[in-house]
Amino acid sequence: MKLIEAERKSRVLTRAEFGCLRGAHAINVTRGCEFDCVYCYARGYPEAPAAGEIHLYRNLPDRLAAELDNPRRRSPVRRVIFNTASDSFQTHPAVLDITYQAMQVLMKRRIGFSFLTKGRIPHRFIDLFAEHPQLVSARIGLVSTRPRFRELFEPHAATATERLQNIVNLRAAGVDVEVRVDPIIPFLTDDAQCIRSLFGAVSERGVRRATLSYLHLRPAIFEQLRHELPAVEFALLRTCFETRPWSVVGSSTRSKLIPAPLRRKGYGRFTKIAGEFDLITLICACKNPDLPAQLCSARNDAPRAAGGKGRQLSLFPC
Repeated sequence: MKLIEAERKSRVLTRAEFGCLRGAHAINVTRGCEFDCVYCYARGYPEAPAAGEIHLYRNLPDRLAAELDNPRRRSPVRRVIFNTASDSFQTHPAVLDITYQAMQVLMKRRIGFSFLTKGRIPHRFIDLFAEHPQLVSARIGLVSTRPRFRELFEPHAATATERLQNIVNLRAAGVDVEVRVDPIIPFLTDDAQCIRSLFGAVSERGVRRATLSYLHLRPAIFEQLRHELPAVEFALLRTCFETRPWSVVGSSTRSKLIPAPLRRKGYGRFTKIAGEFDLITLICACKNPDLPAQLCSARNDAPRAAGGKGRQLSLFPC
């Protein structure tokens, strides 16, 4: 992967414009991501860099500090979401350095932030978070503990073992952690054995919330799957979508959803097994507009969720 350093000329803090994140302040440290997950929608953006490239904004921490301290800012920033189109914990040292500095800027100003990662979180970040753990919300992306899933769909991301260790380290630092099971791959990661293995592993490490969402297709994702998955796995997924219409789902982008009966049955299976492990499950509303679901990402000043055993918890009822 080739790293290209660039100066950020536009605003660092932007407002997310899609789904559960709509209206929240967001930061992207890089354009492009070294993990290159097969299902990643951001790879299909018009502004995405060429294959094999990552663009890093080396001046991002300074610009972030200047924006936050600008006396002309009309409204305070209470919470920031990191890397909605990349990952905070890519392995390149320069990416990690800029991410660390940006998080420092926020913590010094007592501004909370959240991140979703499929990477390995270095210990210096854990030490930083331990200074003010109440400011940090961590989401660990983990769909399956089976090595075969990572080989097929996330070959450059951290291993399941490394992501589970993230949970242990974050919780030891006092950070609130939940798991995002997204994208669930029909017939590959939604059988009872796979679900039980996943929920058993995260529950054993103290996780009590899991957000669920099945794979949905945008045109660019379909082409990625076609070119990067083995023929057998691609053919299996194609049968789930080939009769489905293109529609607007969660944003202005055309998407295809897996048939609602299949998703409904799968979510029911996840939620039932979650009950065995005292886990709360939430279904992502922006990717399931035709089913009862929840907005799965808390807004800037939303209170933390609390709930009971093995039920779906509605933070923001639809």
